[in-house]
Order: sequence, then C-alpha cells, then structure tokens
Amino acid sequence: MFRSRVRHLLSTPLAALTLVALLVGCGGSSGPAAVSTTTKPGPTTTVAPTVPPSAGAPCGRPGTAPGRYQHVVVIMEENRTWTGGRSNPVGMGFSNGKMPFLQGLATRCSSYTDWSETNGGQNSLNQYVGLTSGVVNTATVNDCTPSDSCHSTDDNLFRQIREAGGTPRSFVDGATQPCSPGSNRSKHIPALYYWGADDRSFCTKEVRPFTELDPAHLPTLAFVSPDMCHDGHDCGDDQVDAWAKSLLTRILDGATYRAGRTLVVVVYDEDRPVPNLLIAPTAHPGPISRVAGSHAALLKTIEQLLGLPVLHQGQLPAAISLRSSANI
Repeated sequence: MFRSRVRHLLSTPLAALTLVALLVGCGGSSGPAAVSTTTKPGPTTTVAPTVPPSAGAPCGRPGTAPGRYQHVVVIMEENRTWTGGRSNPVGMGFSNGKMPFLQGLATRCSSYTDWSETNGGQNSLNQYVGLTSGVVNTATVNDCTPSDSCHSTDDNLFRQIREAGGTPRSFVDGATQPCSPGSNRSKHIPALYYWGADDRSFCTKEVRPFTELDPAHLPTLAFVSPDMCHDGHDCGDDQVDAWAKSLLTRILDGATYRAGRTLVVVVYDEDRPVPNLLIAPTAHPGPISRVAGSHAALLKTIEQLLGLPVLHQGQLPAAISLRSSANI
C-alpha cells in the first residue's frame, strides 16, 4: 500500500517538480574551501554503493544503514512547532504551504511527530547548549552572552569530535571573521559558550564564517547557524525554505551523501512538538510516531553515528537512539 501511494504522489506534477528541484544542484560552492574532508572518528566502515541522484529520491534506499558516517550536517532553525503553541506552526511535515522544498524532503525522509527541546521553560540558548551537551545548563540561561557568568564547562560534541581526531566546525551565517557571531546572535552559536578544558583555544579554528562551508569538502560535523532571517527568527517560512534549498541541494547531490556517508539534520530550537527532519539515503520515508525524538536523542544518535562514546551526563543516559526507528 505504501509503495502504491508513493507512486501515486510522484505521478502528480507538483511532486515531480519538487523532486526535480531537490535533485538538481545549485552548482559551485558558496566560498573558499577552507575545510578539508576528514576521516570520521573510529575504524573504516563499508558503506552502500554510490547511487546517482537521478536514480531515485534522497531517502528510502533499501538495505541496512551504514555502521558509521563520515559527516553530519546540523542546520538549526528558530521558533516553530509542528502544531501550535507560542511559536508559529509549520504544520506536520512542513505542510503550511510556504515550505515546498522542506515539505518535499519530509515526504521522502524521516521526521518525528513528537520531539522535545532541552528545556521547555527556557529560550534559544539553553536549547542549543542542550543539543550539543545533553545538559540543562543553569548558567547558559535567558539568552545571555558568553562571559564569566554565562558559559558551560560541560563536555560537548565539539570536544568529543576534536579529541577523536575529527573536525568539528560551526558555520555562522552573517559572520565575516572567525570566532565571531558577526550579524548573527551569540545565543545561536553554542561553540562560543564552551569554556571547559581547552575548548576556548579552538574557537578561531572551529567557529567559521558560513561562506567557508564547502558541500564538496565537509568536516566531520558541520553545525550551521543561519542568520536571523534564514533561521526564521525575523523572516517568514518562505525565506527559510529558499535558503535551505540553496544549501541542501548541493549537499544532497554530493558524492559523500550519495555514497551513504553523510547525515543531514534540520531541526528547530523549540517548541514541542519541535519540527525536525533526518535526511540520509536509507532513512525511512515519512513521519515516525511510534517513538518520540528529542534534542538529547539526536545528540546520542550523532555520537553513535560518528563512533563516539555517549556522554554520561544530563539527559543523555535516559535518551533513546533514533538509529533504528529512522533507519540511519
């Protein structure tokens, strides 16, 4: 039944146009390739053979997901929910009519009907820090700026990847200098808040302008912070969708994605049920309701995908892995 419904959907002109828009790359990189492709932490893993994008949709490839990935791309958007509440609803599967590109991806890739942020009583910053550390941090509250009283010393995903020999990078839309929010907001760049161990000494190397993100040469982790318009904070869903399309078409058309070595995540900071989208060649198409996702579950899943030990702190011990339910 599922296959017949998919064939029916793809027979419509709108679905065909959406699929074409997804599979055609925008061409070229958005800036100089300052980041080199890096071997993922952990031993080499056999991956599925490369499938040209013209051979099918970006997700739903039959078979078992790879044991490990080389690259994870996380794009963090702002202040939406699936259904309602204090944020503007985008509709389940981005179905509000203003996000045709992301909606097209949502019909072909995985999303969770229920997804909780780190701390429903806090604003953006606590969610960003929580997603990358698993901790409801009591110092990074009320969207404070990095300071002696506003930072985290918790272990975190950036440090984990670095210590495993990988390349964590935060790409800041609106920045022209390293280790700077530029015209963006610090509260949307969690790497600026990690001051434990030797985290601060890597800020210049690891927090880079968005123009340096090269989809053909991805780091181990690309944590993308769109600017205040492209993340939906100050602009509408149509502009979020257009910006996402310009970036994601190039990544999904890339060799590492088609070879099954890259996972792409689009997730909002808040509110429950938080909009989310997991994109990988083997990802199950359509919404998942039998389990609930969360920022902590996503962090645990990324750690597993990159061959990292799962941190035993904050919300992580109780969090589920999304690998099995999404087939990633």
